[in-house]
Amino acid sequence: MRTRRQTRINTITLTLTALLGLGALVGCSGSGLAPPTATASGGKAASSAGSSPGASPLTASVAKSAPALLHGALAALRSGGSVHIDITVTLPGASIVESDDATASGGRQIMSIGQAAHATILFIAGVGYVKADAKGLNGFFGVPQPQAEQFAGRWIALRRGDKLGQTTYDDLTAGITLSSVASELEPVSTPKLAPPATINGQRVVAVQAPAKASGVTSKATETLDVTDNSLLRPVLAKVVAGGSYSSQISFTHWGETLHLSAPSGAVPASAVTPASVTA
Repeated sequence: MRTRRQTRINTITLTLTALLGLGALVGCSGSGLAPPTATASGGKAASSAGSSPGASPLTASVAKSAPALLHGALAALRSGGSVHIDITVTLPGASIVESDDATASGGRQIMSIGQAAHATILFIAGVGYVKADAKGLNGFFGVPQPQAEQFAGRWIALRRGDKLGQTTYDDLTAGITLSSVASELEPVSTPKLAPPATINGQRVVAVQAPAKASGVTSKATETLDVTDNSLLRPVLAKVVAGGSYSSQISFTHWGETLHLSAPSGAVPASAVTPASVTA
């Protein structure tokens, strides 16, 4: 199955070569989990992915079908209202960490590479907003260093058709809404069932498929763990590959209220990356 952020992670791993001096990086989307800590703002108390009243164990007929299990998990994600997502992508010599909140129509992403680069993305009413330090603008979005230093720490607005450095509007907004997150978990090959497990005291069932990771010579495997009840909510997506690449994505805090407001005084992306440069 594809893991989320495929478009952006491919872009980031290319631009990080210059930022971190890592040489050839893995060009596969993925993500990761350090145990989740951040939460959606303004929400109620955190809710367990599988603790809702009335949840019942999966029937054998559902559990034996990997495609049905995956379809149910992606449907639960699309209709989840909101979810908090923690991501870690481990590359040779560095780790990309994200703390995201996704809703049906927008969301927020906070990305960092250790102390080297930081960026925040908001998606509100169809507009993408970016604020990053100079290394973040250069490393995450491919903004040339002079412009990265000039616009560091300022909100930049992208509308459909805009480009920020090497990042298009579609690249920027990929994997922010619930629907787009689910789309990036769609399989590229037929999944199979993986053995049940327990994650943080929550029993899960799982589907597994080969992963595509450019630059990885050994076989890579992707697994999606889902609550072992009628909710079928995603709990953890992970990729394990050869070399120094791995990623995890955790899904928590379902249904919390996320309060987002458009930043005032945002600079148009065209002021950073003029159309004449991107044509």
